[in-house]
Amino acid sequence: MTQSTDARAARGATSSAAHARGTPIGAVLAIAHACLLMALMSAADTRFVTTHHGDPLPWTTILSATSPRWILFAIALPLVLRITLRRPPWPLALGTFTLHLFLFLALNTAHAVVHAWAGVSLLPFGTLFGFDAHVSRVWLNSAPLIVPLYCATLLTAWSIQQARERRARALRESQLESQLNAARLAALRAQLHPHFLYNTLNGISALVADRQNVRASRALEQLAELLHAAFRDDGRDLIPLSEEIVLAERYLALQQLRFGDRLRFDVAVAPDAAACLVPPLILQPLVENAVVHGLTRRSGAMHLTLDARRDGDRVTILIAHDGAQLAAEWAPASRGGVGLSNTRARLASTFGDAAELIVRRRVGGGVESIVRIPAPAPVTPEPAPNEMQPA
Repeated sequence: MTQSTDARAARGATSSAAHARGTPIGAVLAIAHACLLMALMSAADTRFVTTHHGDPLPWTTILSATSPRWILFAIALPLVLRITLRRPPWPLALGTFTLHLFLFLALNTAHAVVHAWAGVSLLPFGTLFGFDAHVSRVWLNSAPLIVPLYCATLLTAWSIQQARERRARALRESQLESQLNAARLAALRAQLHPHFLYNTLNGISALVADRQNVRASRALEQLAELLHAAFRDDGRDLIPLSEEIVLAERYLALQQLRFGDRLRFDVAVAPDAAACLVPPLILQPLVENAVVHGLTRRSGAMHLTLDARRDGDRVTILIAHDGAQLAAEWAPASRGGVGLSNTRARLASTFGDAAELIVRRRVGGGVESIVRIPAPAPVTPEPAPNEMQPA
């Protein structure tokens, strides 16, 4: 896997771990809003009761008496949520059960004390019972309310934990898929190197056999430069199309030393297509096939065209020649040899179904190979600050 892929995976894992340690602010806000709503409903109930008995209490008194217990819940339940996320109650263990039982009893007791204090201090009918009796009464009466609240908090923690585990699994699967694709691309590229070297060295050996030593020496120099540029490992999975075209031109120049005037070629790359990113050496097998199969199967000259242009949201790369035709048994659905199958596999690993490779007979003779890949959205340059704007 490349360094860039490793860095992205490490950043994703770090972000996921940091997120898993905290308590989601959305859950805290949801608890706070729910407690606020319950406080308003409790206040409205108390106002209704006092009004029905002919002695309505002021809203300030009612809110002061009924709000403290819900403020307690708004503070305590997020703490329970945080503890539960750090120490989930599933699978159930004695230690975890004891912890949550203690938390529940502590919360119920604190609620009873706060509610009894507010009722005795602020409500006229709160003096019907003594403080201790009021605490006991509230403790027993509130248990049916606090049990569902506490269980809802545990259920919320379980839902959050499940969502985090799903995200973590998705992240791991994404990282594994990236690693697999990187390994597959590396294997395909490694497979391409000996195939490329065999064809090139075979051509140089032909020059030596014909005693064309000067041209053979120049071809070896060209080959050294081409290998240095093509096989360097700078950690990039994709390179600009302009760099890939330069590699193809160097290869064609090398083959010209072998075939002389029999090989002529033209290269045209539209400026808006040059920055499109492609896998390194993606065009090499296609150019090799054009030269090897187009020239070695005939005695005359051949003209090769390498053209790249943007077509909407895709870039179309055409490699066409007027040399030898495809074999009679060739079919458009054929996978071809090592070069073609390698190119198809690398395009599929990099771009998925968005990429396309077509090899077909050319009208008028010869063969044409067409590669279509996704193109990045064009960038509209912003005017300079001192540039005059139209009125």
